[in-house]
Amino acid sequence: MKYGHLAIADGRTEVLVAAREALRRGATQIKIAVGGGTASYCDPLDVVQYTADEISAAVEAAADWGTYVMAHVYNSRGIRRAIDNGVKSIEHGNLVDQETLLYMKEKGVWLSPQVKVYTFYPVGYKSEQMKKHDLAFSGIDHMFKTAKEIGFNRIVFGTDIVTDLQKVKDANQEFVLRGQWFTPVEVLRQATSIGAELLALSGNRNPYPGNLGVIEEGALADLLLINGNPLENLAILTEPQKNIALVMKDGKIYKNIT
Repeated sequence: MKYGHLAIADGRTEVLVAAREALRRGATQIKIAVGGGTASYCDPLDVVQYTADEISAAVEAAADWGTYVMAHVYNSRGIRRAIDNGVKSIEHGNLVDQETLLYMKEKGVWLSPQVKVYTFYPVGYKSEQMKKHDLAFSGIDHMFKTAKEIGFNRIVFGTDIVTDLQKVKDANQEFVLRGQWFTPVEVLRQATSIGAELLALSGNRNPYPGNLGVIEEGALADLLLINGNPLENLAILTEPQKNIALVMKDGKIYKNIT
């Protein structure tokens, strides 16, 4: 069953159909849900939802198109099942344990976590959704401290703020919030060069083909010039209208404050 940009698919055949249809329509990667979410009503965060065969089906369909699969999942059991069946990136991962983070590091898997989205309740959340949201928030400190402790650095930047246009305006607070666990340069790398390495796994499906996340001859000309030094103060990035003086994309200047 399809719901806009989502699909419910049970069993290997349905997963293959859903993944292939998404790719046919122009998807650059495939995202599957291997565990519960905070917004949904019927799936706790500790459950695992796809069998090995179903996960493998999505991975095979994506690989045939030269791209990869990412998995929405919070718990360690689901993370391990996703990794063991070819998933390249874990979305969220808040309740991961140290052993599983070490396993992710060993297997070269990426982590795409968020902080800001767990600091408020999305519009329309009921009490049970709020409890799950709080549970997800409670795991962030352990996840990041453990990642730092074991030297796991395949961490990318994102906010996952999709339900509230007013909150989207505050999305850059994610930079400051991550500063509780990472140095400014580490956070900036998560948002640029490290994220670019993950996107490159989409191969020919990559909507931004070319060298990403680097400043060198032949790379894509996407640049920001900033008033101030975010290596000293990440809060500069929370006021983009004021502090981002120049925006260049594909070599074209979209904003230039002189």
